[in-house]
Amino acid sequence: MNWDLSQWCPLIDDRCFLQWLIKVPSEQEQLRARQISAQQINKIEELWKTNPDANLEDLEKPGVDDEPQPVGLKYEDAYQYQNIFAPLIKLEADYDKMMKESQSKDNLTVRWDIGLNKKQEDNELRLVPGDELRLRYSGDAAHPAWQSVGHVIKLTAQEEVALELRASQEVPVDVTHGLSVDFVWKSTSFDRMQTAMKTFAVDETSVSGYIYHHLLGHEVEMQMVRNTVPRRFGAPGLPELNASQVFAVKSVLQKPVNLIQGPPGKGKTVTSAAIVYHMAKQGQGQVLVCAPSNVAVDQLAEKISVTGLKVVRLCAKSREAVSSPVEHLTLHYQVRHLDTSEKSEQATEG
Repeated sequence: MNWDLSQWCPLIDDRCFLQWLIKVPSEQEQLRARQISAQQINKIEELWKTNPDANLEDLEKPGVDDEPQPVGLKYEDAYQYQNIFAPLIKLEADYDKMMKESQSKDNLTVRWDIGLNKKQEDNELRLVPGDELRLRYSGDAAHPAWQSVGHVIKLTAQEEVALELRASQEVPVDVTHGLSVDFVWKSTSFDRMQTAMKTFAVDETSVSGYIYHHLLGHEVEMQMVRNTVPRRFGAPGLPELNASQVFAVKSVLQKPVNLIQGPPGKGKTVTSAAIVYHMAKQGQGQVLVCAPSNVAVDQLAEKISVTGLKVVRLCAKSREAVSSPVEHLTLHYQVRHLDTSEKSEQATEG
């Protein structure tokens, strides 16, 4: 075989395969062929992602061609809002489930380390701490089939993945090759979204009237929050705010709904921490801070903590064993060290 790259030629010319590779059908053959549109081609290719054996007849089946209702800028009421967004969340959940479950890995090499906390390790997978996996072995003459579910607790520099398994009988610790891993999909976040929309639709007291109409895109008169505006908008332990950050903090403290936008690295986290600091100092109760990812929550918790506020970082049970830069702020850590803190205070007073 000639590997001289200068002699290589493209297989496609003018958006067509070369004739010596694929014969161009004659006019008579084209007349006998089944005519399909570009739209049908796109749909069958999309269907092949979930059903590799699908054919054009499958496109005619009920439900295949159903399109969700487009979202609007305004909605008549919460029921219409739910009827449009609920199917979209269902589609997103189905797609997320398909992507997770399609990432199964076979023929893995496994190293077993049993420590005092009976942690066991699995490697050769690129994952995120907190992910739930199912480790399984199909069995052989000396070992029965086995499987166990666990959570990823850390990633090592050697690209190993530490997996903490739940208690299981007859763990094949002498087997290090030929195991498989499946991603365990959880619908929790999608279930919460569906529940929130249902509550929004049936419970008029779930949100204030002002926020209700804002979410539905209705024109509402601007409301102002009765707060004491601080003289200084910065917060202890945080960098000084620039003019745009000061404006953002002032706006949030005076209005019930706000949107702060900006490119990465422009100080949105510092601004958010300053906002939380001043809201907490208003003395109207505790402040709940949410973010779309665990990393974002950790960063916010760390910034808010340096202002001197008491911060409690809530996390899922599955992430309690995952190392975090703000572990000392987590609820489970503070509960475990509650007795130690009380004894230290008593010793100091004594």
